[in-house]
Amino acid sequence: MTEPPLHHVLGAEVPQFVASFPADPAAIPPLRRRLRTLLHEDGLEHVADDVALICQELMVNAVLHGCLNVPPGTTLKITVAWSDAQLRAAVHDPSDEKPREQGASRNRTSGRGLRLVGELSDRWGVEADPAGNGKFVWTELDSPRRRAS
Repeated sequence: MTEPPLHHVLGAEVPQFVASFPADPAAIPPLRRRLRTLLHEDGLEHVADDVALICQELMVNAVLHGCLNVPPGTTLKITVAWSDAQLRAAVHDPSDEKPREQGASRNRTSGRGLRLVGELSDRWGVEADPAGNGKFVWTELDSPRRRAS
């Protein structure tokens, strides 16, 4: 698996959160809490809840949709890096299928995650893994230290 480009958040000196996790929804809440705590500790408490929610949605989508028909023990990866200029999060899953936003519906209990990601992010997208092993679904927030919640 090749790391996703972090665009403007490059360099070894930027704070990062990197975690591998099994393709199991139960693995997500502890990662969300660890990420939120790390962001709080680094002075980003005003965006910590939004970033943790965005990342939770990306991880849930990866588990539920990016891991269909994969062998047991499949591991996914989340990477979050930030600087004063930008925060970028990316989740890798083994599927080549691009996620799609679903239309609004009062009857559906799921399918709102990507709309939420879009509303809370400055931008998001999908990049194929250059190694040919699935994709990265990523999101970016500009100026995370100066954002008002």
